[in-house]
Amino acid sequence: MLIFSAACKKENSAEPPFVSPVALDATNIMPSSFTANWQSDGAASYNLFIATDSAFTHPVNGYNPKSLSKDSITLSGLVPNTDYYYEVVGVNSQGKVTIASNIIHVLTPDPSGDRFVYIGSEDKNLYCFYAGTGAKVWTFATAGDIESSATINGGVLYFGSTDQRLNALNPITGARNWFFLTGGANLTSPSVGTDAVYIASYSGTIYGVNLKGGKKWSAQPSGISLIFSSPTYSNGIVYIGGQDNNLYAFDAETGAVKWTAPTGDTINSSPAVSGGIVYVGSSDKKLWAFDAVTGAFKWKYGTGDSVLSSPTISNGIVYFGSFDNSLYALDAVTGGKKWSTATGGRIQSSPVVSNGIVYAGSFDGKLYAFDAVGGAIKWSTATGGRILSSPVVSNGVVYVGSYDNKLYAMSAATGAIKWTATTGGQIRMSSPTVLTYPGTAVMPGVSGDVQ
Repeated sequence: MLIFSAACKKENSAEPPFVSPVALDATNIMPSSFTANWQSDGAASYNLFIATDSAFTHPVNGYNPKSLSKDSITLSGLVPNTDYYYEVVGVNSQGKVTIASNIIHVLTPDPSGDRFVYIGSEDKNLYCFYAGTGAKVWTFATAGDIESSATINGGVLYFGSTDQRLNALNPITGARNWFFLTGGANLTSPSVGTDAVYIASYSGTIYGVNLKGGKKWSAQPSGISLIFSSPTYSNGIVYIGGQDNNLYAFDAETGAVKWTAPTGDTINSSPAVSGGIVYVGSSDKKLWAFDAVTGAFKWKYGTGDSVLSSPTISNGIVYFGSFDNSLYALDAVTGGKKWSTATGGRIQSSPVVSNGIVYAGSFDGKLYAFDAVGGAIKWSTATGGRILSSPVVSNGVVYVGSYDNKLYAMSAATGAIKWTATTGGQIRMSSPTVLTYPGTAVMPGVSGDVQ
């Protein structure tokens, strides 16, 4: 006798695994809006709760909760400078709900404040971070180390890489508009003139590139074999230092050499132009000053070691660092010494001046704040590695990169660390560039006229 048995089968109506969703960091953060995000877990829908306190006792109208079938939503009409919190609950087709997700905090920024900070890393990426929190917005990958600092002009972000490319990006999205191929690695930062971008390759060639990415001119004087100095554009002239010990001035339109001025050794420092004078440091341990139009020698000042730091001019004073561990302040017209102050290591970082304070990094791993008039150290804050990166100051915050792979945001008044953002490699010579919500770019420009 044959006996047949049939296994009982459940109705195939099981829901996907039903677990609490994971709330993700907000994106597209603006003064009056942001996008809330969460990880989809297969729920039929989600209940999103948003409030101005972490206990959710002060909910935002319409979000107590708001039922959604997607995994993100953009909120608008929010209040600037306000704390918001959100969490998500999953709902299955039978109406059952999960435990609430983790809570995400969002501070809507000041509409006059800083929006993004950009910096390059040895890991071959240019990073864009939110200025208020240090959260990563996007990265742009290259095929080489990034020692270049970003320059923003006319709504376009420019930077170079050792992969021999000058890149032009959309600073908001990180999308590339175009790239220009140079004849060598780009260790220098670009400078933008009226109708061109200027950059120098390590192999000794200076390029003028039009704003659509086409070559305007290139020049390599016979004496230049290598370039570490970044070009500086001012009043129709491009200034740059060479490893042949000379400071060069090129016609920005044609690339023709207007004049050369000798120093006593190689020039790694980038020129700064202010008040009709161009200033540059040299490995001969001196800071040099020349007439910006003719190249005529004006004065030089000796320190105890090489000057690779790029000078900054503010209120008639030129500030720069030396490998003798000190920061110097000189009269910009005469070269007379006003003060010098020692740190615990070499100074290659280029100083920035803001509200009567001079900021500069040191090989001892600290960012220093000096009194601009007397040179007294107001504060110093340690990072985890040496600082070659040059600081920038915007809206009461000083930003600087370190060899410990991190970008730091510190209080400009006290040096207290507000946040750090980690990259995948050392931050060496690349310096931060800030874009504010109103659209102003605050750059590590080495000229006092720029800062």
